[in-house]
Amino acid sequence: MKSDLRILFLGNHTVGVRAMDVLSSEAKLVGVVAHPDDPEDGVRYESVFSAAQKLRLPVLRANGKSQDLKNFISNASPDLLWITDYRYLLPGYILNLSRLGAVNLHPSLLPKYRGRAPVNWAIIHGETRLGLTAHWVDTGMDTGDIIAQKSFNLNQTQDVADALQMLYPIYQSITSEVVQAINSGEAARFKQNEAEATVFPKRSLEDGLIDWSQPASRVWNLVRAVAPPYPGAFAHWQGGKLWVHRISRAIPFPSGNKPTPGSLIEGDIAQSKMVVACIDCSLEIDKFIFEADSR
Repeated sequence: MKSDLRILFLGNHTVGVRAMDVLSSEAKLVGVVAHPDDPEDGVRYESVFSAAQKLRLPVLRANGKSQDLKNFISNASPDLLWITDYRYLLPGYILNLSRLGAVNLHPSLLPKYRGRAPVNWAIIHGETRLGLTAHWVDTGMDTGDIIAQKSFNLNQTQDVADALQMLYPIYQSITSEVVQAINSGEAARFKQNEAEATVFPKRSLEDGLIDWSQPASRVWNLVRAVAPPYPGAFAHWQGGKLWVHRISRAIPFPSGNKPTPGSLIEGDIAQSKMVVACIDCSLEIDKFIFEADSR
């Protein structure tokens, strides 16, 4: 049954669209805020802005501190702000514009991996259990009380694209459950354990540079963490860039033979596979793109 809860949504990308779809069917969406013009909209990910237009909802592109955002929320008079992949921290005066405050969906098992790019960072660190947390929003970065969490397992052969596919339905199910709990006055508030908290920064394209002198497990995890739909890990190679999208296996060095990290053991950019040495073993790359220097 659809509730009368008035919700104003702030979000972006496919996860935002999935959450917004649930909100529009289970509550009363009174407005949508998307990021300022974003080149990824409709390219790598679904567009919250376009989805809001299709639903004929009032929609604004704004950052977290703009006067337009304050006016937009004030005019909508929401009971609740709902945030999904909105990259801007909201100041207290914005949070106070809604009767019940704000809920955020953060794709980690808080208090671990607070901050930006939590799924990528978790895979980089070799985590096998990932998840999604719904929490109340305060003025800190992902520090508010937890309402609900859901987890899933990710193995060594799976990458960030697999993680996203598993996350999409979790965004929908947790949104439905939390909206129902808030509507009935039964939403939980569990304090986060600060002793277990970790915080990570945003990532840039340059952070995908492969260091072959690292252990093979670290290189493999980096490749998994930034595989498409992200740009991918890369190495400088033969005067261009080698974009590494998938590693199929680790190959031990022959007894008594320890090649220089980064050296080509087998294959070539013209073939379907390459084997490159790390510090402790070699890695077989079976999906890659070579980008020659155009200068």
